[in-house]
Amino acid sequence: MKRRSVVVVIVLSCIWLACGGGGDGAGPDPQPPRITSGPATSSITVEGATITWTTDKVASSIVKYGESSSYTDSVSSASLVMSHSVSLTGLDPLKTYNYSVASEDADGRRVTSGNWTFQTLSPAPGLVDEGWGLFSQDDLEAALEKFREAYAYEPDNVDVLEGLGWTMLRLYRFEESHPESLSSRKAFEDALALAPQRVDCLTGQAFLFQALEMYADAIDDAQDALSRGGENYEFEHDPDITASDLRYCLVTSLAALGLFDEALAQAKLLDPSIDLDPDDASTWDGHLSFEEALVVVIEGLRDQV
Repeated sequence: MKRRSVVVVIVLSCIWLACGGGGDGAGPDPQPPRITSGPATSSITVEGATITWTTDKVASSIVKYGESSSYTDSVSSASLVMSHSVSLTGLDPLKTYNYSVASEDADGRRVTSGNWTFQTLSPAPGLVDEGWGLFSQDDLEAALEKFREAYAYEPDNVDVLEGLGWTMLRLYRFEESHPESLSSRKAFEDALALAPQRVDCLTGQAFLFQALEMYADAIDDAQDALSRGGENYEFEHDPDITASDLRYCLVTSLAALGLFDEALAQAKLLDPSIDLDPDDASTWDGHLSFEEALVVVIEGLRDQV
């Protein structure tokens, strides 16, 4: 009987130890960390992003990334945490990146996520802001360089095209010999193809057509811009350009086409004190014809707009 009791005690002791007896009952966790949320991308900029995720126990933070799922770069932190945040810097703008996160506990057990992607931001908006700043300072060549840089990233961005159109207009780069070359005319055409009601582009193109002596087109755009912008219109990036300038563009373009009565009507909208009458020679101020008198009136309006 004593021998059997000893055997029973030994067996029970082995079972008790195997179940974690003899201590506080907390043996080593054999499971690797588990990702409980994420990964997610935040704070995306032109050249950076932040990757975040959480794990169910403390572990390190590792992000592998690259332009494909082969991953060419990595960033890691050995700090054992449950909330993970890794910042990626020095990225290329407007580019799609693949990434995967991993976390490893103190015993070397690791969890790895699948492949995720994000895209860095375009620098075009910032370049456009810089371009208009230089434009307002009349540093047109520098402004043009900024708009061209923005165009390389976003050739279909109306803000970029508008900046190019106006800057090249002021640099007298109206047209290029090759139809695909970048010029004021092409920039405005492309912008208005995307946004036909863009008043600032209509205004710029009206002045462009006037400079190119395409008077019928100048009249159409000036009238369209005035109907949309109203009599209180001001060009966003140069408040000296107003509805009066559009009206004067109409006056000169109508006169250039020989539409003198219509030109006079527009001139009187600019200056109601004009008393010129095509049928009353006494109002011609000594000129031999109404047309000659109108030309003088139009010249006088130039200083008023």
